[in-house]
Amino acid sequence: MNELLVQFVAEAGDLLREAGEDLLALERTPENEDAINRLFRSVHTLKGSSGLFDVQPLTRILHAAEDIFQDVREHKLALTPEMVDLTLKTLDQVGQWIEYLDQTEKLPADAAPIATDLVAELRGHFTRGPVEALANPFSSMEHPAGSLDRWFGKDAIADAAKTARKEAITLVSYLPEEECFFKGEDPLHLAMQIPQLQALGVAERSPWPALYDLNPFNCNLGFHALSTADRPELETLFRYVPTQVTITELAASALAVSAPGLMLPDVVEALLREQIDLLELDAPAEEFAGRVASAARVVANALRFAGHSENAATLEAAEARSLGAGSSAPLRGAIADLLRPEVASASIMPDPPAFAEEGRSAPGETTERAPSRTLRVDQQKVDSLMNLIGELVVAKNSLPFLARRAEQQFGSRELGREIKDQYGVIDRIAQELQGAVMAIRMMPVGQVFQRFPRLVRDLARKLGKQVDLVIEGEDTEADKNVIESLFDPLLHMVRNSLDHGVESPEARAACGKPGAAKVKLLARRDGDQVVIEVVDDGRGIDPEVIKRKAYERGLIDEARLAAITDDEATMLVFAAGFSTAESISDVSGRGVGMDVVRNAVEKAGGRIAMTSVKGAGTTVRIDLPLSMAVSRVMTVALGKNLFGVPMDLIEGIVKVPRSDVVRIKTSEAFVLRDRVVPLVRLTQLLELPDEAAAGEEIAVLVVRVNGQTVGLGISAFGEGMEVILKPLEGMLAKITGYAGTALLGDGRVLLVLDLKELI
Repeated sequence: MNELLVQFVAEAGDLLREAGEDLLALERTPENEDAINRLFRSVHTLKGSSGLFDVQPLTRILHAAEDIFQDVREHKLALTPEMVDLTLKTLDQVGQWIEYLDQTEKLPADAAPIATDLVAELRGHFTRGPVEALANPFSSMEHPAGSLDRWFGKDAIADAAKTARKEAITLVSYLPEEECFFKGEDPLHLAMQIPQLQALGVAERSPWPALYDLNPFNCNLGFHALSTADRPELETLFRYVPTQVTITELAASALAVSAPGLMLPDVVEALLREQIDLLELDAPAEEFAGRVASAARVVANALRFAGHSENAATLEAAEARSLGAGSSAPLRGAIADLLRPEVASASIMPDPPAFAEEGRSAPGETTERAPSRTLRVDQQKVDSLMNLIGELVVAKNSLPFLARRAEQQFGSRELGREIKDQYGVIDRIAQELQGAVMAIRMMPVGQVFQRFPRLVRDLARKLGKQVDLVIEGEDTEADKNVIESLFDPLLHMVRNSLDHGVESPEARAACGKPGAAKVKLLARRDGDQVVIEVVDDGRGIDPEVIKRKAYERGLIDEARLAAITDDEATMLVFAAGFSTAESISDVSGRGVGMDVVRNAVEKAGGRIAMTSVKGAGTTVRIDLPLSMAVSRVMTVALGKNLFGVPMDLIEGIVKVPRSDVVRIKTSEAFVLRDRVVPLVRLTQLLELPDEAAAGEEIAVLVVRVNGQTVGLGISAFGEGMEVILKPLEGMLAKITGYAGTALLGDGRVLLVLDLKELI
């Protein structure tokens, strides 16, 4: 793909996101001048950048949207919810086309008719009349002779008439808006860019006011040009201002009518007049023939130079008549017939400003730009770098094994000590390098949060509810993969909050609540975890309703129904197939959603919890690791086998005397800090042979899984380490109970357990 197009697609996404945010902010606070200025600037920049590519439909709808925002900016147009809907629809369409452009490097085949319909809709929201355009110069006069001479001057028309014999001539009339300078437009520069320009004239838009009444920031000029370019080429040039331009094709005869006689350059016309003056002078008889022949020859050569060779032949007859009559009158008359009459109103167009200097700084000014501090890097390159860091971590972890081998197998304590010293240095560098690469992969959660103002607005309007969305902590950062895994869970949670949690304005008023509900998206850092919360002040969850629905759907039996607590009942909303909606809609009620949320969060290595107060609101909390690229695990031994347990599940390690282990029915348990903790032998979970009892104590790894604290009986504790976790692939992918594998420093493969599946 064209590198310029790649950059345009990337920047277009940012500009569309910013425009959407500012448009929603402007709807909430119409007096927000900063928001409308940023919104206009984003759309204007996007429109200008699109002009570099063959995407005219996209440019057209952006130009129409820009006009609306310009009117809002100047307080000529009031922004209504319906207009916000339409402009958001426009931005959505542009976003779809940008994605299509990214994939195919062109717009869809139906882009032009879609753009036509959208532009018509957008233009329909103008409160003022359509943009003033120049009338066709031939519509108000019988012939344009006076106008053409007044606009271009006789020399330019003469040159254009000569060109018109070989190519078609087009008249371009361009009347910029008075406020065009505020849109960053340069009308004169645009007029000078007309391809194959033959003549350019400048006319005042309206009579100039007195100097003290003159507004230098308003454009009071119109431009007229003659060009031999094709109409499509001219339309492409003026694609941003199509309503301000009139393009008319002229015939050569139209230029000829504009001034009787031949269209001759001034120098040729002056030369012919000089010959007439010369022939009017008295001359001796012996010089008469030579003077007549010389004048006829000079005029004939001048006509050939001007492209009128066919008229040179007529001078021979006039020369013969003058010689025969002994008078210069026939030749003088023939030369005079070739000249066009003076036009009193004709004026020579002043020389245009020298555009060669445009863009150069005035003396003493600096044009240096500050270097960009942002570098766009393809994600695959960062991922490759992260993989290399993983290999470095594995290589680093091999050094302690090598030091141990040097001491135990070769008896070289000094060598072992030197290896450990170098391991400390390499470990520090590897950790700093890993941290630097991880920082590159870090993204603010605002990248996900920014999608929700629009979603909440549209969904609230659809449900007939009033909702204020509050976002806090959008600068909190986490790994890119973690951030990308957030959207779907948050989407389900927010939709459920608006549909189930938030009441209608009437119901809220009856409960003494404000008519507008408040939904909060909160993010914060908690150690090596990212905490995301979705909070609403709606009706909350009734545990009794949850229990009854769960029982009706067969999710719990009668015994469980009698024993379940309110907090446990609240967590049942994450069960597969559970829904409290009485009817199915396109928002919710199909029995899918919250179980998908739980599965997605757990797949990302996180945990989810819900708390609710009936009549006061609900809070859903998600805890996610900062990164999914590097995992911290603790190794545990079962006999000669070594396994890994994710560090974020571990609450502690204890050694429990065997005498303190009690049996409750078929299960074992022990007391830890005044609470009963179930004890599960890891060998039984993994279906490995039980070990013979050794020692008076049992090594117990205390973990928290699915909201429950459990003790895992193991043989021995290992060490904590950072590993690159690789998922099981191929035939092993269907094996449950294992999160993946990691490579140890001594070359062995470590199986990392998935306790959420095992327990």
